[in-house]
Amino acid sequence: MLARRFGYAVSPEPAAAATPSVLGQLDKAARMDRVHLIIFAVWGAAMAVGMIVGLRSELSFAGLVGGVLAGEAALLVVWLMARSQQRVRGPGGEGLTGPEAHRLRGILAEHPWQVWPCRVELVREHANPSTLVHVFLLDPDQNVAGVLKTTLQRATWNAMTDGYGVLWFAGDLRFGGALAHPADPADPTVSYATVAPQQPATASPGSSVLMEELQRQAIGWTFGGL
Repeated sequence: MLARRFGYAVSPEPAAAATPSVLGQLDKAARMDRVHLIIFAVWGAAMAVGMIVGLRSELSFAGLVGGVLAGEAALLVVWLMARSQQRVRGPGGEGLTGPEAHRLRGILAEHPWQVWPCRVELVREHANPSTLVHVFLLDPDQNVAGVLKTTLQRATWNAMTDGYGVLWFAGDLRFGGALAHPADPADPTVSYATVAPQQPATASPGSSVLMEELQRQAIGWTFGGL
């Protein structure tokens, strides 16, 4: 593991055991995925019923149109209910899809958290409170050890001085994994990270004072206090 080779802190247990609260974020994403499946199931059933009613009606074409409209109305109602549920659930996990949450559950159960100094570069801003970024994981000499693509909460992006900060990573740098911002170490916000398909431009060197502070944090981080 490169993080250990560089002397960066690594949690003594898998990430899911070190910060069990992150599993709640995965559960939230999985629930939303199930809601979406229910929406499409209801839509399909309503459409099928509408078509059957239309075909059996004396006014077959008018009945068919009415059935289709009924199916669309049912879809709209269920969709609005799902959106309402999503809002009241609050932040955390909203940037994850169901399949991503499923993959992350296995990764967090197997891999520990690694603490990395990094530079984050904007790729694209979204309308929701998240931002698509490249994350450059830096070794003690500020060389790039790995590049990941993920969505960070906009508050995380804005809190990084000149795009520099400390993030946690769980997984394999060859394949991606989970990234977390430890602003709240007991309940870090998790995002799904993939390996950047092409090597972006090399991270530009930052302030030596800033980098020394980030490296001190990465090396001296204590997980026992969580």
